[in-house]
Amino acid sequence: MGLTGPRAQLHRPVLRLSLGLARKKEKEKEKEKGKEKPKEISSSLDLVSSRQSATLHPIASPPLSSGRSPSPSPELLLLPLLGWRGVDRGSARRGRFLLFVRHTSVKMSSIGTGYDLSVTTFSPDGRVFQVEYATKAVDNSGTVVGIKCKDGIVLGVEKLITSKMMLEGSNRRIHSVHRHSGLAVAGLAADGRQIVSRAKSEAASYEKVYGEAISVKELADRVASYVHLCTLYWWLRPFGCGVILGGYDRDGPQLYMIEPSGVSYKYFGAALGKGRQAAKTEIEKLKLAELTCREGIVEVAKIIYGVHDEAKDKAFELELSWICDESNRQHQKVPADLLEQAKAAAQAALEEMDAD
Repeated sequence: MGLTGPRAQLHRPVLRLSLGLARKKEKEKEKEKGKEKPKEISSSLDLVSSRQSATLHPIASPPLSSGRSPSPSPELLLLPLLGWRGVDRGSARRGRFLLFVRHTSVKMSSIGTGYDLSVTTFSPDGRVFQVEYATKAVDNSGTVVGIKCKDGIVLGVEKLITSKMMLEGSNRRIHSVHRHSGLAVAGLAADGRQIVSRAKSEAASYEKVYGEAISVKELADRVASYVHLCTLYWWLRPFGCGVILGGYDRDGPQLYMIEPSGVSYKYFGAALGKGRQAAKTEIEKLKLAELTCREGIVEVAKIIYGVHDEAKDKAFELELSWICDESNRQHQKVPADLLEQAKAAAQAALEEMDAD
């Protein structure tokens, strides 16, 4: 199929004719003045300036939306010819602009060039770079941990303190979605609030229609579908956050993790953020089937204090919540006395580790 639109105009012979006339006039002037002919330049981009340099402004063809490797396409170059001499394929008068076509092969790399401009574009190796960039925002945030104990769910967050002037308890990272469910956010806090708002809306809508509380699985599926929706259209951007969703329903305690891509899985223990790898390693050492939520609070606090790097990271505030029999199977913040006990136990374990 032939080129249409602006590309077809680039192949018209009008430019060639204009360049030929300009070159002919230049030759006539050189003969009249008896001056030596300027040295021909081997490349159209090898220009010699007598006074100042010029800037090339390429207007390259965009990558093909079909995913095929782009074929050699013309590149439109606009050269301000102020003091330029010896331009290949003709020259122009001082102060004018020369417009010519140069054929180039547009090379795309899998590092993102050309394929990371839209969330709807796949790279040749099947990657969506915009989603990967959103995941980086999650990986750079404070650590978030969720574990499923034998009697409930425990959620913990390493909330980094960005300013000494910030009041304690502000900018929460753990939110209640429904009476029996809550979630912890890793990544951009503002994006997390949008997900929390959607989760609350879905839970309220389900209860209004069916007359009962939404199950944790159904809530996780609906939130994951909403997150995935923002990866399908070019005018939307992916959420720069991931969430760990916990709840208690007729099937007992349930724990899910939802990633920026919209993927949702059920877990015994999950972690997000900077220290996710170290946190996962520590979670795997726990016997979660035998652990109570009261004991789980201490273990989560130890994990978060253990993965925190005091040399690199800022000071942090520990947030803990649970959903268990002690909380009447409702999502609540851990009582202040238990929170202080967990902090003390975590700091003691950290000091003991440093002493060894």
